[in-house]
Amino acid sequence: MKNFSLTICLLCSLALYAQTEPIYYESFDRCIDAEDENYGYTGGNDNLWGGDIAKAYAIYQDSPEWSFTYVNGANQCIKVGTSQKQGSATTPLIACSGEATLIFRAAPWEGDSLFNVSVQGGNADQTSFNLKKHQWNDITIHITDITSGIRVTFTSTLKHRFFLDEVKVFPADPSAPVIRTNIGTTVDFGLLGRYYTTTQRTISVSGINLKGNISATIDSDADNLFSVSPATLPANGGELTITCKSGASVDMHGAYLTLKAQGTDNTTVQKRVMLTLEVLNLDLEGSGTKEDPYTVSDVLLLAQHDGTVYANEMYWVTGYILGGVKRYNNVFDGISQTDNLSLVLAKSPDESNMDNIITVQIGHDARAALNVVDNPELVGQQVKVQGTLLSQGLTSTYLGKTGVKNVNTNEQYVLPGDISTALPQTQQDDTRQLNPDQPMYDILGRPVTSAHKGIVIQHGTKYLLP
Repeated sequence: MKNFSLTICLLCSLALYAQTEPIYYESFDRCIDAEDENYGYTGGNDNLWGGDIAKAYAIYQDSPEWSFTYVNGANQCIKVGTSQKQGSATTPLIACSGEATLIFRAAPWEGDSLFNVSVQGGNADQTSFNLKKHQWNDITIHITDITSGIRVTFTSTLKHRFFLDEVKVFPADPSAPVIRTNIGTTVDFGLLGRYYTTTQRTISVSGINLKGNISATIDSDADNLFSVSPATLPANGGELTITCKSGASVDMHGAYLTLKAQGTDNTTVQKRVMLTLEVLNLDLEGSGTKEDPYTVSDVLLLAQHDGTVYANEMYWVTGYILGGVKRYNNVFDGISQTDNLSLVLAKSPDESNMDNIITVQIGHDARAALNVVDNPELVGQQVKVQGTLLSQGLTSTYLGKTGVKNVNTNEQYVLPGDISTALPQTQQDDTRQLNPDQPMYDILGRPVTSAHKGIVIQHGTKYLLP
């Protein structure tokens, strides 16, 4: 058995379950020093957190059917992950139904701190953890919606290692006070370019067997980049808005949302939600405002970095209209002049690589002025549109392409005549020439050929044909 000083914190955390036997228990106590010193059952319960430790390949658990990837035996515990490999440890199938409570101990390898937990067969109210260093962390997870048993997987993040010990599953105590959120324990604001704007997330909080209000505070070393509103919720919960303010430096930033309340049994209940934000120097050309819109290249670059930061925000984008979308089974299949519900934008009016374009959904009031069926003269000209940005990394795209959606009102576009730089500088010199093989229009916007006599428009430039 592990010594008293190492188990006292865990015993305190199990106070609510003192009269209840666990339905599953793994101690890893059989991982101990053997006669062969090379077995290396060191680290964790001997207060060693890094260095030449935890090298044992054989893992002796109390119950069979665990599965391990890049896991080593340590001192009456296990070490998950290596300096270069992501590791995982998965429990056997644990028979239970309805709700259950998972309690375990975890400690970070020297300099590491992050790991994740996933539950197959149920919904966990916590999934990501940032551990305090040089000590064991007692962690409790509430699992709901269990139908026919659960398997729990403990996973290290890349190049982050951790020790795992004393895994216990208890039947849920219906009288226990609990604070839950619909997002578990992490709100990830995603990867943002250095010119990101203030963005928000809304989370739902529920309180069970609580009395009095639930307080909500931000514990942060990130220059007050995060705020929460309201500061209190009733005992049964409600909605909170987490705001991530602009102005963060290029780096990884984090904070904690701490939810606290008093239970009906007079115990103090606390839940911590990690807030994360990473700012990258993406070298964007714009900032997404009307005065300084994103370019098509910006939108494509942002899409390569997840895009979740702007999933619910409205941003301005500028580009040249190549036409509407040609559809096949409602998916992008090229450019068309016959679709009045969409636009295809590119950074240049001469773009031919379909990997360098974005699609735009136009609707409601904006459709009459922006569609290329009724306004063919727009082809080749520059516009600004405002909408929500979509990327292929999200579940929602527009016609299968990175693009802009919800351009619905007359306030969400700027037509070519109102944009001062309607053409790139390379097309503003005296050497530009009409290309007879590309579309051109008369001054009424009707398609014409190079045999037409008089003024024609191509890519926003007027030419006189003799």
